[in-house]
Parts: sequence; C-alpha cells; structure tokens
Amino acid sequence: MTPAERAKKLLLGTGLCLVFVFAIGLSNDRFTLNSLDIGWLFLIFGLVMVGLSFTSGSFSSQFPDESDEEMTDRVHDDVTETKREANVGDAWASLEHNVLTNELTESE
Repeated sequence: MTPAERAKKLLLGTGLCLVFVFAIGLSNDRFTLNSLDIGWLFLIFGLVMVGLSFTSGSFSSQFPDESDEEMTDRVHDDVTETKREANVGDAWASLEHNVLTNELTESE
C-alpha cells in the first residue's frame, strides 16, 4: 500500500468517525436539526474528509504514490548513482593533482 493510499484511508476513517460523532450527538439531543449548532461542524468536516478520500490523484503530489519496494529500489539507485558520481569526481581530482604535480616537477 502506498503512502497516498494510506492517507486516503486515514481521511475516510476520520471522516466516518466525525459523521458518527454527529449522529451520536443528534441521538442524545446535544443539538437539533432545526438549529445551527457547533455540532454541525462534525458533520461538515466529516463529509469533507470522506469526499476528499474518494478523489483520485489528489494525494500523489503530497505523498509518494509508490510501494515500499519501489521506493527502496529508487533510493538504492539514487545512492548508487551518487557514489558513482563521487568516484568519478575523485578520479578527476586525482588526475588533476597528478598533472599539476608533474608540471611543477618539470618546471623546476
């Protein structure tokens, strides 16, 4: 399961819990359907979260949409490429050092 899918499930679960809290408050007469009370925020936020959980593609920009294995492979490839680039940079630095050392010994 990707982190984007986990975020969607988390929003769905939280939204359904908020709708459930609204229903319990309504059944216990904490607020009524006739008046606009603070309890309506539970329903509004719950429905917004449930709606967001069913949208497609909205979490891919905030969360990686790749599995754990794909993420591990990508990070491994990035580390390997970084090490290879560092080795190439070290080789150029060593070559330049040798050339400058040779030029200095020749000029003396």
